[in-house]
Amino acid sequence: MSSKDRTAPAIRPYRAEDFARLCELDRICFTEGIAYSPEEIWLALAQRGSLAYVAEMRVDERLQVMGFVLAHSGRRKTGHIVTIDIHPDCRRQGLGEDLMKTAEAHLRKMENRRTVLEVAVDNAGAIQFYEKRGYRKRKTLLRYYHDGTDAWLMEKTL
Repeated sequence: MSSKDRTAPAIRPYRAEDFARLCELDRICFTEGIAYSPEEIWLALAQRGSLAYVAEMRVDERLQVMGFVLAHSGRRKTGHIVTIDIHPDCRRQGLGEDLMKTAEAHLRKMENRRTVLEVAVDNAGAIQFYEKRGYRKRKTLLRYYHDGTDAWLMEKTL
């Protein structure tokens, strides 16, 4: 997809009609064993305190969701970034940065003082992305993912 075939993204709140695309993007972005099932995504969206934003772009003459962030405002003033998914064709263009800023601002508005997330220990690109945003590794979560992969628990003060 060339840049002339798409427009700049618009970040907007998730809508129910986006659900199938979110599930599709998660399967595109993550391997089996790390990707969430549709049921897990639905449960995360239905959870009290959940929030989700999508990055929508015009691609080949139609609007399409090309990324999303799913987060949760939790107890103890701690937010949780459940997942952030960016279509491979749209990475390294600021989409993830925009989605994270939006989610973190919403979590801050909901009086969260910090936020946490998990990332596979072998996902160097994502770890670097989060570290640039101020997240720090706190501990290793052994066999965190369904496929047995370990994860870093990362944290950021909001």
